[in-house]
Amino acid sequence: MQQFCLQITRLYKGKEHVEVEFIVGPVPIEDGTGKEVVTKISTTLETNKTFYTDSNGRDFIKRVRDYRTDWDFEVNQPIAGNYYPINLGIYAKDNKTEFSVLVDRSIGGSSLEDGEIELMVHRQVSIGVLKRLLLDDSRGVAEALNETDCVADDCRGLTVQGKFYYRLDPLGEGAKWRRTFGQEIYSPLLLAFSEKDDKDDWLNSHVPTFSGIDSSYTLPDNIVIITLQELENGSTLLRLAHLYEIGEDKDLSVSATVELKKLFPIKKIKEVKEMNLSANQERIEMERKRLVWKVEGSSEDENVSRGGPVDPKDLVVELAPMEIRTFIINFNSIHDLVFDA
Repeated sequence: MQQFCLQITRLYKGKEHVEVEFIVGPVPIEDGTGKEVVTKISTTLETNKTFYTDSNGRDFIKRVRDYRTDWDFEVNQPIAGNYYPINLGIYAKDNKTEFSVLVDRSIGGSSLEDGEIELMVHRQVSIGVLKRLLLDDSRGVAEALNETDCVADDCRGLTVQGKFYYRLDPLGEGAKWRRTFGQEIYSPLLLAFSEKDDKDDWLNSHVPTFSGIDSSYTLPDNIVIITLQELENGSTLLRLAHLYEIGEDKDLSVSATVELKKLFPIKKIKEVKEMNLSANQERIEMERKRLVWKVEGSSEDENVSRGGPVDPKDLVVELAPMEIRTFIINFNSIHDLVFDA
């Protein structure tokens, strides 16, 4: 590889995916030529110009090279016109196999050849040799791509470091890995350490284990908590999300429920209010104000699958595939609990 590129491929014992770590930069531009550094993964899959990229880490959208469903696409930029933002991953498939690539940061990616996945890892554009005069690409952003990092008077182009993860699955079975391992990438375990005094009986003087939820309860495999935040007024903001799309996985693309009482077993829930996604108004108020649009080509009897209302007694939240639900939860104070009949 080039002197400014380093790539390490790892296969861990007990894992069924490949980890590829890369370090790229500073990209040399002293020759006056801008450079784009990409990773290309080639397979024998017969993908027929088709691949899939995520939308904000949620649903995967079908992409077809040099084609748009909504208009007649004229190919003027065969590379840029087929690049898409990737936050979670990209995958391609044929009639037997799925090949998935997950990323640890937002990047651009595509499939410019059948059976191939391409990911942009670094870009730097400059003209001039020593003065590093910059040149915009005249594509609309009105700025050149020449970020630098300066220590004292020594300014150099950026160095980027990241990881990709590859995996092959039988057709229809790749979603489970993309969703579960994608969550591990997005929300890794946070390890914390403290210094132990040899004279201190640490285990007997501290609580070595703790769980905020009922010890007999676990969230369904297709549900995650994406927000759990105490607000200034003492209430709690909770967002729950369903990880799977309809038809994405034969077992997990189904509605699931979360029991709030078991999620907060050491507190007594006083009130649960469902909010809109940004939590600045109640959902019932938002739906009352919502404009109804007639969309060309859509049928009026189309029903979007959504979870039902939360019973204030049972406090069970239902989530349909790809649904995100937001709640403000108020708990009884200690004073209320003492005098609660």
